[in-house]
Amino acid sequence: MSGHLRSFTRDLRAYPRQFWVLTLGIFIYVGAAALAFPFEAIYLREELGTSMTMIGVVFGLVPLSVMPFQFWGGQLTDRLGRRVIIMSSVLVGVVWFVGFAFVTQLWQVAILVALESALGWPLFQTASNAMIADLLPPERRQEGFGLTRVAMNLGVVLGPALAGLAWGWGVTYRELFLAAAAGCALMVVMMLAWIRESRPQSALEPHRHVDAHGRSGYRIVLHDRVFLSFCAVAVLAVFCFGNFGSIFAVYVTDFLGVAKAEWGYLLALNAGVVTLVQYPLVRALRHKNRMILLAVSSALLALGLGGSAFAGTLWSLVILIVVMSIGESLLAPVSSAEVSDLAPEAVRGRYMGVWTVVWNGGAALGPAFGGWAMDTYGGREAFASLLVIGLTGAAGFLALAPRWRRRRAAAKTAEVRVTA
Repeated sequence: MSGHLRSFTRDLRAYPRQFWVLTLGIFIYVGAAALAFPFEAIYLREELGTSMTMIGVVFGLVPLSVMPFQFWGGQLTDRLGRRVIIMSSVLVGVVWFVGFAFVTQLWQVAILVALESALGWPLFQTASNAMIADLLPPERRQEGFGLTRVAMNLGVVLGPALAGLAWGWGVTYRELFLAAAAGCALMVVMMLAWIRESRPQSALEPHRHVDAHGRSGYRIVLHDRVFLSFCAVAVLAVFCFGNFGSIFAVYVTDFLGVAKAEWGYLLALNAGVVTLVQYPLVRALRHKNRMILLAVSSALLALGLGGSAFAGTLWSLVILIVVMSIGESLLAPVSSAEVSDLAPEAVRGRYMGVWTVVWNGGAALGPAFGGWAMDTYGGREAFASLLVIGLTGAAGFLALAPRWRRRRAAAKTAEVRVTA
Protein backbone atom coordinates (compact mmCIF):
# COMPACT_ATOMS: atom_id res chain seq x y z
CA MET A 1 0.00 0.00 0.00
CA SER A 2 2.83 2.39 0.90
CA GLY A 3 4.43 1.70 -2.50
CA HIS A 4 1.24 2.68 -4.28
CA LEU A 5 0.99 5.82 -2.16
CA ARG A 6 4.60 6.78 -2.96
CA SER A 7 3.95 6.23 -6.66
CA PHE A 8 0.79 8.33 -6.48
CA THR A 9 2.61 11.16 -4.67
CA ARG A 10 5.51 11.02 -7.12
CA ASP A 11 3.10 11.31 -10.03
CA LEU A 12 1.45 14.39 -8.53
CA ARG A 13 4.81 16.07 -7.91
CA ALA A 14 5.72 15.63 -11.58
CA TYR A 15 3.12 18.21 -12.65
CA PRO A 16 4.51 21.76 -13.07
CA ARG A 17 3.72 24.52 -10.56
CA GLN A 18 1.64 26.54 -13.01
CA PHE A 19 -0.62 23.54 -13.61
CA TRP A 20 -1.42 23.48 -9.89
CA VAL A 21 -2.00 27.25 -9.84
CA LEU A 22 -4.47 26.90 -12.71
CA THR A 23 -6.13 23.95 -10.97
CA LEU A 24 -6.57 25.99 -7.78
CA GLY A 25 -8.05 28.84 -9.82
CA ILE A 26 -10.51 26.45 -11.45
CA PHE A 27 -11.59 25.23 -8.01
CA ILE A 28 -12.23 28.79 -6.79
CA TYR A 29 -14.05 29.82 -9.97
CA VAL A 30 -16.32 26.78 -10.14
CA GLY A 31 -16.93 26.72 -6.38
CA ALA A 32 -18.07 30.34 -6.47
CA ALA A 33 -20.26 29.79 -9.51
CA ALA A 34 -21.76 26.63 -7.98
CA LEU A 35 -23.30 28.72 -5.22
CA ALA A 36 -25.78 29.99 -7.78
CA PHE A 37 -25.89 28.16 -11.10
CA PRO A 38 -27.80 25.07 -9.87
CA PHE A 39 -30.69 27.37 -8.90
CA GLU A 40 -30.91 29.62 -11.97
CA ALA A 41 -33.59 27.60 -13.76
CA ILE A 42 -35.56 27.25 -10.51
CA TYR A 43 -35.27 31.04 -10.01
CA LEU A 44 -36.71 31.68 -13.48
CA ARG A 45 -39.53 29.24 -12.80
CA GLU A 46 -40.46 30.53 -9.33
CA GLU A 47 -39.62 34.24 -9.37
CA LEU A 48 -40.26 35.19 -13.01
CA GLY A 49 -42.96 32.59 -13.75
CA THR A 50 -41.13 31.29 -16.83
CA SER A 51 -42.44 28.20 -18.66
CA MET A 52 -40.22 25.16 -19.14
CA THR A 53 -40.20 25.76 -22.90
CA MET A 54 -38.86 29.30 -22.44
CA ILE A 55 -36.28 28.11 -19.91
CA GLY A 56 -35.12 25.62 -22.52
CA VAL A 57 -34.98 28.39 -25.14
CA VAL A 58 -33.00 30.75 -22.89
CA PHE A 59 -30.48 28.14 -21.71
CA GLY A 60 -30.46 26.19 -24.97
CA LEU A 61 -31.18 28.20 -28.11
CA VAL A 62 -29.69 31.52 -26.96
CA PRO A 63 -26.24 29.94 -26.43
CA LEU A 64 -26.54 28.31 -29.85
CA SER A 65 -27.22 31.69 -31.47
CA VAL A 66 -23.92 33.14 -30.21
CA MET A 67 -21.85 30.01 -30.80
CA PRO A 68 -19.84 31.54 -33.72
CA PHE A 69 -18.10 33.71 -31.11
CA GLN A 70 -16.67 30.53 -29.61
CA PHE A 71 -14.81 29.81 -32.87
CA TRP A 72 -13.39 33.31 -32.56
CA GLY A 73 -12.31 32.43 -29.03
CA GLY A 74 -10.14 29.61 -30.35
CA GLN A 75 -8.42 31.99 -32.75
CA LEU A 76 -7.89 34.57 -29.99
CA THR A 77 -6.43 31.88 -27.74
CA ASP A 78 -3.76 31.19 -30.37
CA ARG A 79 -3.14 34.85 -31.22
CA LEU A 80 -3.43 36.68 -27.88
CA GLY A 81 -2.46 33.84 -25.59
CA ARG A 82 -4.17 31.70 -22.98
CA ARG A 83 -3.69 34.01 -19.96
CA VAL A 84 -5.58 37.08 -21.19
CA ILE A 85 -8.50 34.96 -22.42
CA ILE A 86 -8.75 33.12 -19.09
CA MET A 87 -8.91 36.35 -17.08
CA SER A 88 -11.31 38.20 -19.40
CA SER A 89 -13.68 35.23 -19.53
CA VAL A 90 -13.89 35.04 -15.73
CA LEU A 91 -14.61 38.80 -15.62
CA VAL A 92 -17.63 38.06 -17.81
CA GLY A 93 -18.69 35.60 -15.11
CA VAL A 94 -18.68 38.46 -12.60
CA VAL A 95 -20.99 40.44 -14.89
CA TRP A 96 -23.20 37.36 -15.34
CA PHE A 97 -23.87 36.83 -11.65
CA VAL A 98 -24.22 40.51 -10.76
CA GLY A 99 -26.70 40.85 -13.61
CA PHE A 100 -28.65 37.78 -12.51
CA ALA A 101 -28.99 39.32 -9.04
CA PHE A 102 -30.99 42.24 -10.44
CA VAL A 103 -32.92 40.93 -13.48
CA THR A 104 -36.68 41.39 -13.56
CA GLN A 105 -37.53 40.40 -17.14
CA LEU A 106 -36.78 37.32 -19.22
CA TRP A 107 -35.23 39.39 -22.04
CA GLN A 108 -32.62 40.62 -19.55
CA VAL A 109 -31.79 37.03 -18.69
CA ALA A 110 -31.46 36.24 -22.40
CA ILE A 111 -28.90 39.06 -22.82
CA LEU A 112 -26.87 37.77 -19.89
CA VAL A 113 -27.00 34.21 -21.23
CA ALA A 114 -25.84 35.46 -24.65
CA LEU A 115 -22.93 37.39 -23.10
CA GLU A 116 -21.84 34.49 -20.91
CA SER A 117 -22.24 31.95 -23.71
CA ALA A 118 -20.18 34.02 -26.15
CA LEU A 119 -17.42 35.43 -23.96
CA GLY A 120 -17.58 33.67 -20.59
CA TRP A 121 -17.30 30.00 -19.62
CA PRO A 122 -16.83 28.69 -23.22
CA LEU A 123 -13.76 30.92 -23.73
CA PHE A 124 -12.46 29.86 -20.33
CA GLN A 125 -12.82 26.22 -21.41
CA THR A 126 -10.95 26.85 -24.65
CA ALA A 127 -8.07 28.80 -23.10
CA SER A 128 -7.66 26.66 -19.96
CA ASN A 129 -7.77 23.41 -21.97
CA ALA A 130 -5.14 24.81 -24.33
CA MET A 131 -2.98 25.87 -21.38
CA ILE A 132 -3.21 22.41 -19.81
CA ALA A 133 -2.16 20.83 -23.12
CA ASP A 134 0.72 23.35 -23.35
CA LEU A 135 1.96 22.55 -19.85
CA LEU A 136 1.76 18.74 -19.95
CA PRO A 137 3.36 16.11 -22.20
CA PRO A 138 0.94 13.85 -24.12
CA GLU A 139 1.36 10.90 -21.73
CA ARG A 140 0.14 13.01 -18.77
CA ARG A 141 -2.68 14.95 -20.39
CA GLN A 142 -5.52 12.52 -19.75
CA GLU A 143 -4.66 12.38 -16.05
CA GLY A 144 -4.04 16.15 -15.98
CA PHE A 145 -7.48 16.85 -17.38
CA GLY A 146 -8.80 14.42 -14.79
CA LEU A 147 -7.16 16.43 -11.99
CA THR A 148 -8.67 19.70 -13.19
CA ARG A 149 -12.06 18.03 -13.36
CA VAL A 150 -11.54 16.88 -9.77
CA ALA A 151 -10.94 20.54 -8.87
CA MET A 152 -14.15 21.51 -10.68
CA ASN A 153 -16.14 18.91 -8.85
CA LEU A 154 -14.67 19.84 -5.48
CA GLY A 155 -15.99 23.30 -6.26
CA VAL A 156 -19.36 21.85 -7.16
CA VAL A 157 -19.37 19.92 -3.86
CA LEU A 158 -18.61 23.04 -1.85
CA GLY A 159 -20.89 25.48 -3.68
CA PRO A 160 -24.24 23.63 -3.53
CA ALA A 161 -23.51 22.38 0.00
CA LEU A 162 -23.02 25.97 1.17
CA ALA A 163 -26.06 27.05 -0.83
CA GLY A 164 -28.13 24.31 0.81
CA LEU A 165 -27.10 25.62 4.22
CA ALA A 166 -27.79 29.17 3.07
CA TRP A 167 -31.38 28.28 2.15
CA GLY A 168 -31.83 27.15 5.74
CA TRP A 169 -30.50 30.51 6.96
CA GLY A 170 -33.03 32.37 4.82
CA VAL A 171 -30.73 33.92 2.20
CA THR A 172 -32.26 35.27 -1.01
CA TYR A 173 -31.50 34.39 -4.61
CA ARG A 174 -29.90 37.84 -4.99
CA GLU A 175 -27.49 37.23 -2.14
CA LEU A 176 -26.44 33.89 -3.63
CA PHE A 177 -25.79 35.46 -7.03
CA LEU A 178 -23.74 38.31 -5.54
CA ALA A 179 -21.66 35.87 -3.50
CA ALA A 180 -20.92 33.94 -6.70
CA ALA A 181 -19.81 37.17 -8.40
CA ALA A 182 -17.42 37.95 -5.54
CA GLY A 183 -15.83 34.50 -5.81
CA CYS A 184 -15.28 34.93 -9.57
CA ALA A 185 -13.62 38.31 -8.92
CA LEU A 186 -11.25 36.62 -6.45
CA MET A 187 -10.22 34.14 -9.13
CA VAL A 188 -9.38 37.00 -11.55
CA VAL A 189 -7.09 38.61 -8.97
CA MET A 190 -5.35 35.30 -8.31
CA MET A 191 -4.79 34.58 -12.00
CA LEU A 192 -3.46 38.10 -12.54
CA ALA A 193 -0.87 37.60 -9.80
CA TRP A 194 0.25 34.01 -10.41
CA ILE A 195 -0.49 32.79 -13.93
CA ARG A 196 2.05 33.17 -16.75
CA GLU A 197 1.53 32.76 -20.48
CA SER A 198 2.04 29.20 -21.79
CA ARG A 199 1.43 29.64 -25.55
CA PRO A 200 4.05 27.62 -27.50
CA GLN A 201 6.50 29.35 -29.82
CA SER A 202 4.99 27.57 -32.82
CA ALA A 203 1.75 29.53 -32.34
CA LEU A 204 3.75 32.74 -32.98
CA GLU A 205 5.32 31.51 -36.22
CA PRO A 206 3.01 32.09 -39.24
CA HIS A 207 4.58 29.31 -41.35
CA ARG A 208 3.71 26.76 -38.64
CA HIS A 209 -0.02 27.55 -39.14
CA VAL A 210 0.00 25.96 -42.63
CA ASP A 211 -0.33 22.21 -43.20
CA ALA A 212 1.14 20.07 -46.00
CA HIS A 213 -1.78 20.97 -48.28
CA GLY A 214 -1.38 24.72 -47.81
CA ARG A 215 -4.37 25.01 -45.49
CA SER A 216 -4.20 27.38 -42.52
CA GLY A 217 -6.18 28.30 -39.40
CA TYR A 218 -9.61 26.75 -39.13
CA ARG A 219 -9.30 25.18 -42.58
CA ILE A 220 -6.88 22.71 -41.01
CA VAL A 221 -9.42 21.82 -38.34
CA LEU A 222 -12.37 21.52 -40.71
CA HIS A 223 -10.47 19.13 -43.02
CA ASP A 224 -9.48 16.80 -40.18
CA ARG A 225 -11.91 13.93 -40.74
CA VAL A 226 -10.75 11.93 -37.74
CA PHE A 227 -11.35 14.87 -35.44
CA LEU A 228 -14.72 15.76 -36.98
CA SER A 229 -16.04 12.19 -36.80
CA PHE A 230 -15.02 12.07 -33.15
CA CYS A 231 -16.90 15.33 -32.50
CA ALA A 232 -20.03 14.07 -34.29
CA VAL A 233 -20.26 11.10 -31.91
CA ALA A 234 -19.18 12.95 -28.77
CA VAL A 235 -21.97 15.53 -29.13
CA LEU A 236 -24.54 12.80 -28.36
CA ALA A 237 -22.99 12.01 -24.99
CA VAL A 238 -22.70 15.72 -24.17
CA PHE A 239 -26.32 16.26 -25.28
CA CYS A 240 -27.39 13.68 -22.72
CA PHE A 241 -25.19 15.10 -19.96
CA GLY A 242 -26.21 18.69 -20.77
CA ASN A 243 -29.64 18.18 -19.21
CA PHE A 244 -28.20 17.59 -15.76
CA GLY A 245 -27.36 21.13 -14.65
CA SER A 246 -30.53 22.98 -15.67
CA ILE A 247 -33.50 20.91 -16.87
CA PHE A 248 -32.85 18.06 -14.46
CA ALA A 249 -33.03 20.51 -11.54
CA VAL A 250 -36.58 21.50 -12.48
CA TYR A 251 -37.54 17.90 -13.25
CA VAL A 252 -36.57 16.57 -9.82
CA THR A 253 -38.05 19.54 -7.90
CA ASP A 254 -41.27 20.13 -9.88
CA PHE A 255 -42.08 16.69 -11.29
CA LEU A 256 -40.59 14.37 -8.66
CA GLY A 257 -41.20 16.61 -5.63
CA VAL A 258 -37.61 16.85 -4.37
CA ALA A 259 -37.01 19.88 -2.11
CA LYS A 260 -34.58 22.58 -3.28
CA ALA A 261 -32.18 21.90 -0.41
CA GLU A 262 -32.25 18.15 -1.24
CA TRP A 263 -31.48 18.97 -4.88
CA GLY A 264 -28.42 20.89 -3.66
CA TYR A 265 -27.30 17.82 -1.74
CA LEU A 266 -27.91 15.56 -4.76
CA LEU A 267 -25.75 17.85 -6.86
CA ALA A 268 -23.10 17.74 -4.15
CA LEU A 269 -23.33 13.92 -4.22
CA ASN A 270 -22.66 13.97 -7.97
CA ALA A 271 -19.64 16.19 -7.52
CA GLY A 272 -18.42 14.17 -4.55
CA VAL A 273 -18.51 10.88 -6.44
CA VAL A 274 -16.68 12.44 -9.40
CA THR A 275 -14.12 13.99 -7.08
CA LEU A 276 -13.38 10.67 -5.38
CA VAL A 277 -13.23 8.36 -8.40
CA GLN A 278 -12.15 10.55 -11.32
CA TYR A 279 -8.38 10.73 -10.98
CA PRO A 280 -7.81 7.12 -9.80
CA LEU A 281 -10.19 5.85 -12.49
CA VAL A 282 -8.61 7.85 -15.31
CA ARG A 283 -5.10 6.97 -14.08
CA ALA A 284 -5.91 3.24 -13.91
CA LEU A 285 -7.36 3.30 -17.45
CA ARG A 286 -4.80 5.62 -19.07
CA HIS A 287 -3.52 2.98 -21.52
CA LYS A 288 -6.95 1.69 -22.58
CA ASN A 289 -8.71 2.42 -25.86
CA ARG A 290 -10.25 5.85 -25.34
CA MET A 291 -13.21 5.12 -27.60
CA ILE A 292 -14.14 2.14 -25.42
CA LEU A 293 -13.86 4.32 -22.32
CA LEU A 294 -16.10 6.97 -23.89
CA ALA A 295 -18.62 4.32 -24.97
CA VAL A 296 -18.87 3.19 -21.33
CA SER A 297 -19.18 6.84 -20.27
CA SER A 298 -22.03 7.53 -22.69
CA ALA A 299 -23.87 4.37 -21.65
CA LEU A 300 -23.61 5.23 -17.95
CA LEU A 301 -24.84 8.78 -18.59
CA ALA A 302 -27.77 7.33 -20.50
CA LEU A 303 -28.64 4.95 -17.67
CA GLY A 304 -28.20 7.56 -14.95
CA LEU A 305 -30.17 10.38 -16.55
CA GLY A 306 -32.55 8.37 -18.73
CA GLY A 307 -33.21 6.00 -15.88
CA SER A 308 -34.62 8.88 -13.83
CA ALA A 309 -37.73 8.54 -15.99
CA PHE A 310 -38.49 5.48 -13.86
CA ALA A 311 -37.31 6.90 -10.51
CA GLY A 312 -39.56 6.60 -7.49
CA THR A 313 -38.06 7.40 -4.09
CA LEU A 314 -35.23 9.78 -3.32
CA TRP A 315 -32.96 6.77 -2.86
CA SER A 316 -33.53 5.67 -6.46
CA LEU A 317 -32.33 9.11 -7.57
CA VAL A 318 -29.26 8.72 -5.37
CA ILE A 319 -28.36 5.45 -7.13
CA LEU A 320 -28.95 6.91 -10.59
CA ILE A 321 -26.83 9.96 -9.85
CA VAL A 322 -23.97 7.72 -8.69
CA VAL A 323 -24.21 5.80 -11.99
CA MET A 324 -24.28 9.03 -13.99
CA SER A 325 -21.36 10.43 -12.00
CA ILE A 326 -19.10 7.53 -12.90
CA GLY A 327 -19.93 8.13 -16.57
CA GLU A 328 -19.21 11.83 -16.14
CA SER A 329 -15.84 10.99 -14.54
CA LEU A 330 -14.64 9.56 -17.85
CA LEU A 331 -16.30 11.90 -20.34
CA ALA A 332 -14.46 15.21 -19.96
CA PRO A 333 -10.85 14.12 -19.23
CA VAL A 334 -10.75 11.34 -21.82
CA SER A 335 -12.38 13.41 -24.58
CA SER A 336 -10.26 16.51 -23.83
CA ALA A 337 -7.06 14.44 -23.90
CA GLU A 338 -8.10 12.97 -27.24
CA VAL A 339 -8.67 16.42 -28.72
CA SER A 340 -5.34 17.72 -27.42
CA ASP A 341 -3.52 14.75 -28.99
CA LEU A 342 -5.27 15.25 -32.34
CA ALA A 343 -4.48 19.00 -32.42
CA PRO A 344 -1.29 20.28 -34.11
CA GLU A 345 0.57 22.45 -31.60
CA ALA A 346 0.47 25.66 -33.68
CA VAL A 347 -3.34 25.62 -33.96
CA ARG A 348 -4.15 23.97 -30.64
CA GLY A 349 -6.34 26.90 -29.55
CA ARG A 350 -8.49 26.52 -32.66
CA TYR A 351 -8.99 22.79 -32.08
CA MET A 352 -9.92 23.52 -28.48
CA GLY A 353 -12.26 26.25 -29.74
CA VAL A 354 -14.08 23.79 -31.99
CA TRP A 355 -14.19 21.26 -29.15
CA THR A 356 -15.72 23.95 -26.92
CA VAL A 357 -18.38 24.56 -29.57
CA VAL A 358 -19.12 20.82 -29.74
CA TRP A 359 -19.27 20.51 -25.96
CA ASN A 360 -21.42 23.59 -25.43
CA GLY A 361 -23.51 22.89 -28.51
CA GLY A 362 -24.46 19.50 -27.10
CA ALA A 363 -24.96 21.01 -23.66
CA ALA A 364 -27.23 23.70 -25.14
CA LEU A 365 -29.26 21.42 -27.40
CA GLY A 366 -29.86 19.07 -24.46
CA PRO A 367 -31.85 21.51 -22.29
CA ALA A 368 -33.52 23.12 -25.33
CA PHE A 369 -34.87 19.70 -26.32
CA GLY A 370 -35.51 18.67 -22.71
CA GLY A 371 -37.53 21.77 -21.84
CA TRP A 372 -39.69 21.41 -24.95
CA ALA A 373 -40.17 17.67 -24.39
CA MET A 374 -41.16 18.20 -20.74
CA ASP A 375 -43.82 20.76 -21.68
CA THR A 376 -45.05 18.71 -24.64
CA TYR A 377 -44.90 15.10 -23.45
CA GLY A 378 -44.14 15.20 -19.72
CA GLY A 379 -41.08 14.95 -17.51
CA ARG A 380 -40.65 11.18 -17.43
CA GLU A 381 -41.13 10.86 -21.18
CA ALA A 382 -38.53 13.58 -21.83
CA PHE A 383 -35.90 11.85 -19.73
CA ALA A 384 -36.69 8.41 -21.17
CA SER A 385 -35.60 9.79 -24.55
CA LEU A 386 -32.14 10.51 -23.11
CA LEU A 387 -31.71 6.78 -22.56
CA VAL A 388 -31.92 6.26 -26.33
CA ILE A 389 -29.68 9.22 -27.19
CA GLY A 390 -26.92 8.25 -24.76
CA LEU A 391 -26.89 4.61 -25.87
CA THR A 392 -26.68 5.76 -29.50
CA GLY A 393 -23.60 7.75 -28.55
CA ALA A 394 -22.10 4.65 -26.92
CA ALA A 395 -22.63 2.68 -30.13
CA GLY A 396 -20.94 5.46 -32.12
CA PHE A 397 -17.83 5.37 -29.91
CA LEU A 398 -17.65 1.59 -30.28
CA ALA A 399 -17.66 2.06 -34.06
CA LEU A 400 -14.66 4.42 -33.75
CA ALA A 401 -12.67 2.05 -31.50
CA PRO A 402 -10.90 0.02 -34.26
CA ARG A 403 -9.68 3.23 -35.97
CA TRP A 404 -8.34 4.56 -32.65
CA ARG A 405 -6.47 1.28 -32.04
CA ARG A 406 -4.87 1.39 -35.51
CA ARG A 407 -3.87 5.06 -35.10
CA ARG A 408 -2.29 4.42 -31.71
CA ALA A 409 -0.37 1.39 -33.06
CA ALA A 410 0.93 3.48 -35.98
CA ALA A 411 2.04 6.26 -33.61
CA LYS A 412 3.96 3.78 -31.44
CA THR A 413 5.66 2.30 -34.54
CA ALA A 414 6.70 5.78 -35.66
CA GLU A 415 8.03 6.54 -32.18
CA VAL A 416 10.15 3.38 -32.19
CA ARG A 417 11.61 4.30 -35.59
CA VAL A 418 12.55 7.79 -34.42
CA THR A 419 14.19 6.39 -31.29
CA ALA A 420 16.16 3.87 -33.35
